[in-house]
Amino acid sequence: MRDGMRKGGEMTDLTGQVAIVTGASGGLGARFAKVLGRHGASVALAARRQDRLADLQAELTREGITCAAFSYDAEDPDAAETLITQVSDALGPPTLLINNAGISLPGRAQDSSLMDFERTMAVNLRAPWQLSQLCVQRWIAAETGGAVVNIASMLAERVGPGVSLYCMSKAALAHMTACHAVEWARYGIRVNALCPGYIRTEINDDFWDTDRGRAELTRLPRRRVGAPQDLDSALLFLCDPASGFVNGASLTVDDAQSWAL
Repeated sequence: MRDGMRKGGEMTDLTGQVAIVTGASGGLGARFAKVLGRHGASVALAARRQDRLADLQAELTREGITCAAFSYDAEDPDAAETLITQVSDALGPPTLLINNAGISLPGRAQDSSLMDFERTMAVNLRAPWQLSQLCVQRWIAAETGGAVVNIASMLAERVGPGVSLYCMSKAALAHMTACHAVEWARYGIRVNALCPGYIRTEINDDFWDTDRGRAELTRLPRRRVGAPQDLDSALLFLCDPASGFVNGASLTVDDAQSWAL
């Protein structure tokens, strides 16, 4: 097959890829790690909660997926270099980077503290910037190419009350995605963003059963939020070597939720 094209219906094959997934200890990160591993990638599980990572590593290993767990605190500016070195030693040089780790510190804009601002930007923007830069420096030197997927949000292009810092950081992340795509395309490196809508995970599960959560559901087009598996095909599309002409995109996957806000 020429130019990476495959026969119709053939699944994404990530065999030989080494994928770093940050924030892999739960929620979307854990799901992303499973999906990439089940499609052939070796997976570096990076997060702070080591007990959760150990459980996920054991689950993936039972499935025959090559993986390893790494302690990673996105707030620590020194953690990125250590992570890349450890992953390279354990699994080989990374070829895919999924910048998934993120935080949201709810609060009205006038009440947010400087610490809130700095923490949000450190995790949601600085950490993806650092990891991307470190991976790309290695890819350029080795002339191997690579792919970065930044996990932004539908709120990168919309706003929600009480989460202004989150919205600002995700908007910046989406714009960083485009900046990096333009600069690194000549090296065979793709940078895209996945922008999920409301996805039900362990972090927000209780909210949707509250009066406020039920009221929020009534505003959504199908009166429901998504599940982590609703992002599987979009993630694989952005990681797939066959998607070689997809670069600098911010792919919103939200069941039209953002248009109803």
